[in-house]
Amino acid sequence: MILSWNGWSGIARLSVAAALTVGAVSMSVADVRSSTQYRSYSVSGSTARSLVSYMRSNPFRGDHGNAVANIRPSYRISAPSKMTGGTCRAPKVTLNINFVMTLPRGRSESSMASSTRNAWRSFVAFSKRHENTHRSIYIQCGKTFVAKAQRLSAKSCGSLQASIRRLLESEKRACQSKHRAFDRREYNRIRNLSLFRMAGSSR
Repeated sequence: MILSWNGWSGIARLSVAAALTVGAVSMSVADVRSSTQYRSYSVSGSTARSLVSYMRSNPFRGDHGNAVANIRPSYRISAPSKMTGGTCRAPKVTLNINFVMTLPRGRSESSMASSTRNAWRSFVAFSKRHENTHRSIYIQCGKTFVAKAQRLSAKSCGSLQASIRRLLESEKRACQSKHRAFDRREYNRIRNLSLFRMAGSSR
């Protein structure tokens, strides 16, 4: 998700995945476990206008259109089930989420004027905060799924496992509305970042 281009001054969703793996972080929250791999979207330019122009002309083809930063989740469920008194339950459901987060990286920071470098770094920091918030939303949605899945029951364990898989897909769809609401709240903040103001004033 997340910062995608909608014209010269409009960014609403950042979605990028270029090639360089920078690192990985793992964490566990209740029955939701996650790991994060970091990648870079390399951006050319030494002025605000050239940086913004490059991102417009050479965007990453993200999940929801052209973008400049992104987080992509993949899911794996562990839900051992057992029959008790004619009813099957999964008392311990664990959801593993692997994230790939891609953030913009300037190729020529050393050649930027100090004002441009500060504006660029502020944009990169904003992008990271934005994507980290999406990650938190994904994890919270995962916790909601786990709580619901552990309350499910069925007359056979095969039926229960199918219900758990359907529930995950349903919860993933419901979670998207939370991501869209967050992006809408962020829209004006993105447009008002100093990098884009500087780029607009230099035309």
